[in-house]
Amino acid sequence: MRAERSAEELWRLEAACRNAGGDLAVFLVYDRPDRVLDRPGLERAFFTQRCVSDAQLQQTVDALRSVGAYVELFAGEQPLIEALASGRLSTIDREVKLVYNGIEGGIGVGGFQPGRKALLPAIADSYGMLCSNSNAYACAVGRHKFHYYTLLRALGFPVPDVWHYSLDGRWAAGRSPEAGETVIVKSTFESWSVGVSEDSVFVVDQDAELRVRDIAISIGQPATVQRFTPGTEVCVPVFASPDILVTPPVEAVLAKAPHDPRAIMTIDDNLTDRGVDHELYDAPESVIRELEDIAGRAFVALELTAFARIDFRVDVNGRCWVIDVGVSPGISRQSSAFCSAHIWGLDHAEFLRAVIGATLLARHDR
Repeated sequence: MRAERSAEELWRLEAACRNAGGDLAVFLVYDRPDRVLDRPGLERAFFTQRCVSDAQLQQTVDALRSVGAYVELFAGEQPLIEALASGRLSTIDREVKLVYNGIEGGIGVGGFQPGRKALLPAIADSYGMLCSNSNAYACAVGRHKFHYYTLLRALGFPVPDVWHYSLDGRWAAGRSPEAGETVIVKSTFESWSVGVSEDSVFVVDQDAELRVRDIAISIGQPATVQRFTPGTEVCVPVFASPDILVTPPVEAVLAKAPHDPRAIMTIDDNLTDRGVDHELYDAPESVIRELEDIAGRAFVALELTAFARIDFRVDVNGRCWVIDVGVSPGISRQSSAFCSAHIWGLDHAEFLRAVIGATLLARHDR
């Protein structure tokens, strides 16, 4: 019964988008591969490979146009800013205008500056428009692993020990992991496991700082170092309308090592066709409830809005550790969030409309 009521809430989000269709203009803002012509340093963060495909973008366009919404695609933030400044978008006769924040990363030497994800929410707000998912503050914090890990730990959430190594060779607050600790090194600002390879997990010894430094230099940004927790990687999507709705937790299954508790997701896994699949997480009810509770509370603590994702490692004792935050989760057919929504019966187009509907309902007071 509980799951049925929750599923009804997700369908309510889809209906909000469908019902608003004739009054809605959606401006999809996504990075395109040709940005690397301006900033070649983006390639070190696999920028081109991580850009959403034309086919995926067309699926989103079709899902929204099918309910009568006006949809326009912008190749990055600059064309959107130009269209706003010229006044062209103000002439579009739709009551509700929404910017979809598809901007990603590529942060670091030769790329963009940190906080880029926060640009579109700030611009949309200045022009009186909605912006998908979270506001500028949440986008900035939610794209800095060390900062949100530290914040969540301070608030009592189960987050593994964490350290931060800057490009100038300094550890944040002078703290570094102790010898004998098993750690994983991650990029601070990126998603998709950028910077993570099979060599990113190791036992701290006298050469550990050299390893961390090499990884930081290779990706051109600070490295976040976290105690490595063997276990099952679980993704938990969260919607808010504004009430919190947690959809079914799903397990990330690596093709190279299915259900291996010591396997790690790398950038290569994410870029390989079917390198990562998702399936309903099979665990005791008490573990599922804990995942849902922590995900919902973390969503609120980080001031996330509308739609996000909290990722966990569940260890052999069934304890749930927060290991990542997705401010703008992937929404493709292969994404964990769609897998979760599909368990409750939504097809892909309906799921895409639910994502937009969440923003419409979460910001209904505007």
